[in-house]
Amino acid sequence: MTSSAMHTGLTAALWQGDSVPGDIAANLARIEAAAEGAAEAGADLLVMPECFLTGYYSHADLSEIAVRVDEGCISALAALAQRLSLVLVVGSYELTEAGLYNAAIVFDPELGVIGPYRKRMLYGEWEKRSFRRGSQPLIFSCKGVKVGVLICFDVEFPERVRELATGGVELLVVPTALMEPYDKVTSLLVPARAYENGIFVAYANRVGSEEELTYLGGSCIVGPDGNHLARLGARDVGLASARIDTARIGVARAEVHYLGEMDKA
Repeated sequence: MTSSAMHTGLTAALWQGDSVPGDIAANLARIEAAAEGAAEAGADLLVMPECFLTGYYSHADLSEIAVRVDEGCISALAALAQRLSLVLVVGSYELTEAGLYNAAIVFDPELGVIGPYRKRMLYGEWEKRSFRRGSQPLIFSCKGVKVGVLICFDVEFPERVRELATGGVELLVVPTALMEPYDKVTSLLVPARAYENGIFVAYANRVGSEEELTYLGGSCIVGPDGNHLARLGARDVGLASARIDTARIGVARAEVHYLGEMDKA
């Protein structure tokens, strides 16, 4: 077997769009349509935006929305992943005995639910009032590629991404609800995180608005050299996808030595 044949990889897709605040059934239908489109396009993994299943920002009682993310809802998403042979990363409120979390739930077609990942870096007073802070990373495997999960504000902290990169993550998936006026996050910070760690980053943002927030779109998949492999505009609704060829990681890290030099410091 040649070295090139040993390289693993997958096709990653992300969905950029809006969801209906509090309407779990409507959002499940949108996730199903996005997943079917991704599977038809040959994707192995699909990333939905932050809290897409429930809606992200609301002045309503979030627990009343989160309680409707019940066993039937989770089972429906697990069955969808299994039917399409597609890993799904779905943002949602998560209600537990300990309190409410901003979570990203990972559905594997063979293993069922793995996760959830709970957002660790809470943004602003509303998130800090509304959610408990997560404490653990989440890493899983898809088609032989090591995948890590962060949510929105998490990726803006170099430490959070470096932790995953040093743990062997090759692809970082980031459900996001990035709002005005923070466009520099998607244009500057996301490529920087990919470049400085030599990893792929798939960043799935919303469009439209909720309450007083207006979302920026700009969802993207970035290679380990910091260059965009796929990118959507501010108002685009739909899928973007790219091939995650892990051979490119070694090439990028041979050119940019940040990760290796950290081991020597």
